[in-house]
Amino acid sequence: MGRGLPPGWSPAPLPLPHNFRLHAGCRSPFRSLCPALLQARAPMLPKRRRARVSSGSLSSAARFPGVAIYLVEPRMGRSRRAFLTRLALSKGFRVLDAYSSQVTHVVMEQTSAEDAICWQESRAAPPAPGCARPVLLDISWFTESMAAGQPVPVECRHRLEVAMSRKELPSPVWMPPYACQRPTPLMHHNTILSEALGTLAEAAGFEGSEGRLLSFSRAASVLKALPSPVTTLSQLHGLPHFGEHSCRVVQELLEHGVCDEVERVRLSERYQSMKLFTGIFGVGVRTADQWYREGLRTLDDVREQVQRLTQQQKAGLQHYEDLSSPVQRPEVEALQLVVEAAVGRALPGATVTLAGGFRRGKTQGHDVDFLITHPQEGQEAGLLPRVMLHLKQQGLVLYQQYRHCHRCRDPAPPTRQSHTPDTFESSFCIFRLPRPPGAAVGGPQRPCPAWKAVRVDLVVVPSGQFPFALLGWTGSKHFERELRRFSRTERGLWLNSRGLYNPEQVCCWVGRAAWSLAHSFCQASCCGRRLSTWLQRKTSSDTWVLRTSPQSRETPESVCHSLETQGGLSASQAPWMPSATGHLQAEGALLSKSSLFQVVPRPLCSAPHPCPPYASPG
Repeated sequence: MGRGLPPGWSPAPLPLPHNFRLHAGCRSPFRSLCPALLQARAPMLPKRRRARVSSGSLSSAARFPGVAIYLVEPRMGRSRRAFLTRLALSKGFRVLDAYSSQVTHVVMEQTSAEDAICWQESRAAPPAPGCARPVLLDISWFTESMAAGQPVPVECRHRLEVAMSRKELPSPVWMPPYACQRPTPLMHHNTILSEALGTLAEAAGFEGSEGRLLSFSRAASVLKALPSPVTTLSQLHGLPHFGEHSCRVVQELLEHGVCDEVERVRLSERYQSMKLFTGIFGVGVRTADQWYREGLRTLDDVREQVQRLTQQQKAGLQHYEDLSSPVQRPEVEALQLVVEAAVGRALPGATVTLAGGFRRGKTQGHDVDFLITHPQEGQEAGLLPRVMLHLKQQGLVLYQQYRHCHRCRDPAPPTRQSHTPDTFESSFCIFRLPRPPGAAVGGPQRPCPAWKAVRVDLVVVPSGQFPFALLGWTGSKHFERELRRFSRTERGLWLNSRGLYNPEQVCCWVGRAAWSLAHSFCQASCCGRRLSTWLQRKTSSDTWVLRTSPQSRETPESVCHSLETQGGLSASQAPWMPSATGHLQAEGALLSKSSLFQVVPRPLCSAPHPCPPYASPG
């Protein structure tokens, strides 16, 4: 028995075929037995081929119908491509076997961007009408999507983009951080992006989130100033005021043409109600929020509680349809003629200046602002009631709210930065504007009235404060906010609608000459802090006096002496030099400051370095 076999065990006899023979000279009978055994073995079954997985049978079960993936086989391998296809189909993705116009995501492995572009250009499958070309992606996007169980957002690191040559690269865009330092045209290249961010800013204002409102507003302002449309997120790198949230919104708009967050805000009940309520004349964010918390949602809900409304809100609700429709520029021109005629009858020589968005170049708006002044300061006192009397006699005033002037004669510098409105004599009105002949035509069931209600603000300003009032009432709101932030942060000055102030001095007062506001900021930074005196104009006169600061021991006589010695000027000459006519571009309009004046004395610059030149935003 063989070694290692259990006792009592014997192998079974091996069945031999009937034609078995032991050849002569064969040392072992099994040498000829092996071919015979192979012939006697049962025939082998053919190897089953693995069926190819087609996306057509599983397309109906796809969880993400908006994503169609095509896996490029070269450098990936047939077996790996088949494995990745089965993996994607098991997770609900749609994978196409052939490259076609339905493909939205092309995934490649170990492929350079140049090779990917060449491969895509060699395909004879142009995109369907209205569809963009599929994105070329690295395998990293596919693996991250499989791990997440859903398509992950496409980032720059996923894309196979060809680096542009230096000749094709656009010049780097340097964007100043303040809106008052850059142009903001009415017509720009990124309207969709800026409007989306503006919607989020408006919604943040409704929620009382001042920080988010400023963040989105500043990002939208940067988009308006860009010289070209934004096509990739990389164009925003290095630009100010673009945080993670704003970049995410822009990226989603660039990839899908719509942002889910923006659409969700626009369709929300709170946003629509707040926007409706704040559109009523006399209703602010706080009042609208209170109404919403009380369950009010529509104008009919507000009309049911008319007893709790103010007179201003009642007038706004009564003429809501007219006031919510845009005011066109021809209507503004007609209103200006009416106001100029009434002002001329009340005070000959007084001037009427159009302000607001129409001064910035807009063709339509929701209200009209007029500034009224007189060359001789003091003559404008009590002018507005006489103007309103003439307008009422013509039957043009539907509603007015008069506000008296406070502290217009004492331009004391503000103690702190505040957002309170200016204190000019003003009247917030609703005018009855006759429609031009042929325009007052309506349907048989709802005839159109022969007049239209229009919001008009009349503001009376002393001539000495008119330049700053004109700047403040021209807007826009974000531009004015940025301009005051720039003056306070960068120049150490306080700016409002009545003047430009140095908190370290008693007063920085105003007069009549030619000046550039932005250039005066520059001069104030280099000169104003090194001077202990300021020029101040006497009321109702053309003479100027020097007013020293409380901390200074200098007298006007000593300052005049220093003017002669340092500036080379005689005491009879003006101690300041008017600058050339300045320009300021705000939302597309070139605002000429020819009627304004230079605040800080230019020849007295004792700074070790010259004042930096002002770069016009236009």
